[in-house]
Amino acid sequence: MLKRSMYMNTLIDCIDNGMVKLLVGVRRSGKSTLLKMLIKHMLDNKIKSDQIIEINYEMIEYDYLKDKNTLHDYVSKRVHPSKKTYLFIDEVQEIPEWARVVNSLKVTFNIDIYVTGSNARVFTGEHLTFLAGRYISINVYPLSFAELCSFLGEKSSINKYNDFLDSSFPGIVLQQNKKLKSIMKQDLFDTIFERDIILRGKIRNESIFFKVARFILEHIGSMISINKIRNTLVSNSNNVSYEAVDNYINLMVKSYFLYPCYRYDIKGKEILKTNNKFYVVDFGIRQKIIPNSETNTGRILENFIFLELVKHGYNVYVGKVGRDHEIDFVATKDNKKMYIQVSESIINPTTREREIKPFKQIKDMGDRLIVSLDTIKYKSEYFNHVSLLEFIDIIE
Repeated sequence: MLKRSMYMNTLIDCIDNGMVKLLVGVRRSGKSTLLKMLIKHMLDNKIKSDQIIEINYEMIEYDYLKDKNTLHDYVSKRVHPSKKTYLFIDEVQEIPEWARVVNSLKVTFNIDIYVTGSNARVFTGEHLTFLAGRYISINVYPLSFAELCSFLGEKSSINKYNDFLDSSFPGIVLQQNKKLKSIMKQDLFDTIFERDIILRGKIRNESIFFKVARFILEHIGSMISINKIRNTLVSNSNNVSYEAVDNYINLMVKSYFLYPCYRYDIKGKEILKTNNKFYVVDFGIRQKIIPNSETNTGRILENFIFLELVKHGYNVYVGKVGRDHEIDFVATKDNKKMYIQVSESIINPTTREREIKPFKQIKDMGDRLIVSLDTIKYKSEYFNHVSLLEFIDIIE
C-alpha cells in the first residue's frame, strides 16, 4: 500500500485527541485503505490487536450490526478492560441514527472512534447533534495529480495529465489491463448512481434524473441555473418540476459525485447564492455519461484545476468582478490567496486580453495566475503565467 501522506499525517495527529474522526468522500476514494493504514500504524506503535475493533458494512457478515442496539452491545463486549479501545466503522451510513450510537459509545467507554461514509446526507441532520463539537471531518478525495504519479512510480509530466483524465480512483489507476479498467469504472459508476443516489434518494424517474446529470456534466464549469435545466427538459417534452431538478443535483452533491463552486463577489465581499458552478469528482466516471472525452477540453482543464485546489485544502470560489467579469477561481488557504484564470492557450491575443481583463479590476494584493497548456510563456504586470506542472508545484 502506498502511503497517502496528506491524509495519514492528519489522521496520526488526531489519534487520541478526544474527537470522533469522520472520513467522508465518494466511494472507492481510499477511505477504507486509510483506515487499514492507520491500524497498521497503531500496531507498529505499541497498540495491541485486542485494543482494536473493526466493522465494515461492505461485508455481509456485519449486516446484523446495522441495528443500533445490537451494534452497541457488540462493541461493549469487546472494549478492552484496562486500555484504550480503537473502533473503526467503515460505511457508517448503513446504520440508522449512527451518531447516537457512536456518541453513546464515546461517553461510556475509553474509546477512540473512526468512521467512514460515502453519502453526506448521513453527516447532516438532527441526529448529528449528538456529536456536536465532538467530531472532526476529514474529506477524502480520489488521487491528486502528484499522488497519481507516485502511485505509478513515474515523474510528473503532461502525459500523466492525460492518464489522470482516464481516472483518479486508486484501484483503477493501479489496474493496467484496459478491459478490466473499463469494467471497474462501470462498476463504480453503477455503485455511486444506483446505491448512493437513486436508491438512497428514492428516485422514481431514472430517465429524467440521468438527463439532468447529463446536462450538468456537459456544462461543467458553466454557471448552472435550475430553471434553465428544467426549461430545457420541458422544451424536449420531459415533464419535470423545479424541485425535482434541485433534488437531483443535491443528491449528486451529497454522494460526492459533484462539487459545487459558489460565486464570490470580490468587491462586495459576499458569497452569492445563485448560478453556481459544478465540477465532477472524476473524469473517468463522467465518461460513462458523456462518452466523447474530446469535447469541452477547456472546461475539463478547469475542472482539473478545481480538484487539485480542493484536494490540497484550499477554499475555492468563482470570483465575480463587477457586473460583467469573472475570475475562474479565488482560492484561499491559511493566509494565502490566489486569483486564477484557466485557459488551454493564451497564444491568441484576444483570448489573452479576455483572461487579463478581470485582473485589471482587482485592487487586492493576492497572487494572480493564468494557468495554461502553452509552452510559450507570457509576461505581464497583471499576472504570472504558469504551466500546468508549475501550478501543481505552487499549490503543493
